[in-house]
Amino acid sequence: MKKFNRRQFLKGMGVTAGALTVGPLPIVRASLLPESARKETHNVVVIGSGLAGMSAALEARLAGADVILLEKEPNGKDGGNSKLALGGIVVPPERTKAGFDIYFEDFQKKSTGMGNAELSRVIAENVWDGIDFLKANGVDLLPPDDALPYRVKVIQVAPGQFQGMPILLGKLKARYLQEGGKIAYGVKAKQLVMANSGKVIGVRAMASRGTVDYLADATIVASGGYAGNRELLEALVDPGAGHMMVRGVPWATGDGLLMAREAGAALINMTGITALHVAAVSPDAPSSGNPARAVPFCLGINKNGVRYLDESLGYVAHGKAVLKQPDQKVALIFDEVVRKDPAVAGAVENFVRQGIKMAEANTLQELAAQISVPPDNLVKTVTDFNNAVKDGKAPAANPPKMALAYKVATPKFYAFYPLVPGITLTFGGIKVNAKGQALEADGTLIPGLFAAGECAGGLYYGDYIGGASLANCLVMGRITGKQAAAMKTSG
Repeated sequence: MKKFNRRQFLKGMGVTAGALTVGPLPIVRASLLPESARKETHNVVVIGSGLAGMSAALEARLAGADVILLEKEPNGKDGGNSKLALGGIVVPPERTKAGFDIYFEDFQKKSTGMGNAELSRVIAENVWDGIDFLKANGVDLLPPDDALPYRVKVIQVAPGQFQGMPILLGKLKARYLQEGGKIAYGVKAKQLVMANSGKVIGVRAMASRGTVDYLADATIVASGGYAGNRELLEALVDPGAGHMMVRGVPWATGDGLLMAREAGAALINMTGITALHVAAVSPDAPSSGNPARAVPFCLGINKNGVRYLDESLGYVAHGKAVLKQPDQKVALIFDEVVRKDPAVAGAVENFVRQGIKMAEANTLQELAAQISVPPDNLVKTVTDFNNAVKDGKAPAANPPKMALAYKVATPKFYAFYPLVPGITLTFGGIKVNAKGQALEADGTLIPGLFAAGECAGGLYYGDYIGGASLANCLVMGRITGKQAAAMKTSG
């Protein structure tokens, strides 16, 4: 296989050409495709119809802008990764400065201090307003619940896990269309159109009848990440990353990132395993067979019948740990007492509703047979762990478990099994400021260009608290929509 190194990657995205003229503005980029015979003019162009793109489009339209949203998939396949999401949105425990501080601190700690502090503050201070926005647009939400072991709360989109997001997106789309917003389906954005001044003035896209220029005062890239782009994964993350199961939509191929890079935007946090969100999921239902909220309460067991990480670190840390286990196949085990915890009960209900098989036994030896591990090893692992549990922690266990440590001692015994690693989404993307404006590597603003959601990089590093991606999409989508709409008068 021919290797694709970073220098070739960057060189391949730096193609430019001489000026063309569209209307009153000379175009000096967007030369890979021929000049479009068809042109449309709007105030705002939004690329992508997930939560970030739909929130941006609706906010821009509510602000009075003429908005068109471009979606490369046909109607019915819109929504991107958002449509497949579990549906939890993480919020501060209270709508006070103290609550915002807790949110900020928990997220910075989760990203080992490497996440974007400015954006974390913005999300902390605006996500409750985003919840109000959803409610105002007819979205039903469940009451806030604990997001243990963290201090923040999580609000689940009704009616429950993996069921609410298609409904939420449908409500926002209906409101957007009701307000006069436009959607162009089956239209793939290919290049950003730039004026001689360096301002982005629209998008050159490929439609069924050829290329179309969607010219606008502001362009919002909300087209998702690059988990579906094997070439980028293997070049930037790891040579074997392209073979991983993709949990999200396969058409999340980084289109918006490549366009923005061609226009001079910096791409950040694109390399290494820290750039990936990985979860251990059922191979029978990789998108929705994710016992995410149950992970901290369970014990992870590999094929040798032993534990391999502190499960309280959460489902992303767990997913990445599974990558290093024999055969990359594990079980999450728990007992009858733990099953009654709301987080675990919700995950079990999700598996049962989808018909995903779980292991269930009256003894640990019977459970071992069902999850294909040596029974003596499993019994010893569980016994040693139970003996180490004290006051909800097990610091003397191997490995230690520093929170949510519960004994596995009361029949029946259960397991989510088998679980294998899959890429949920990517953390890397376009460098932006607190207003969602795209930036060059040195911080120079690219006028007219915004990015929101998964394609805006740097907010999270390595890991995040479950529900953080939707919080990011909701907040930054709304902010970029308002900012883009304001450019219709300011130019």
